[in-house]
Amino acid sequence: MIAAQEWYEYQKQYQKYGIDMKPQSERIPVPQRRKQQRKNPLSKGMVLSIGSDHKIMLSLVLIGVLVLMMVVVIASYSAKLTYDINKTKAENDVISGEIEDLDVKMLSSSTITYIEGQAKGKLGMKNPDSKHCVYITAEDAPDTGFADILKEKAYE
Repeated sequence: MIAAQEWYEYQKQYQKYGIDMKPQSERIPVPQRRKQQRKNPLSKGMVLSIGSDHKIMLSLVLIGVLVLMMVVVIASYSAKLTYDINKTKAENDVISGEIEDLDVKMLSSSTITYIEGQAKGKLGMKNPDSKHCVYITAEDAPDTGFADILKEKAYE
């Protein structure tokens, strides 16, 4: 019989070389294993006998897959938002171009030459002759309010 200290040193010595000192598990013969499987009611369906390390790894893999799926969904949603934003920006650019065109038309149509051209072209107006011109001097200005005289003449 070996003392405890010697046994510990003996095990330590052989562990250096990779020898496993654990006793081997008993092997059950194949026919007996088959009988045990037939008796076991759980063996009729699919049974996974997974160790705790394998369960942890499986759960980590499933969590990783779920995280990756969430990343894909978020990336597709952000791509859709980016597309919508770019589409709205393009529409805004078109509208701002139309606004600039309208501003240019408005500024060009409010000039004296445009108004004079429209008056002569569409309305048939012409420049007055010298006999149709009236020149007002300071002597011709009335003593009372000019607006009141105009109202009187307009409503007569």
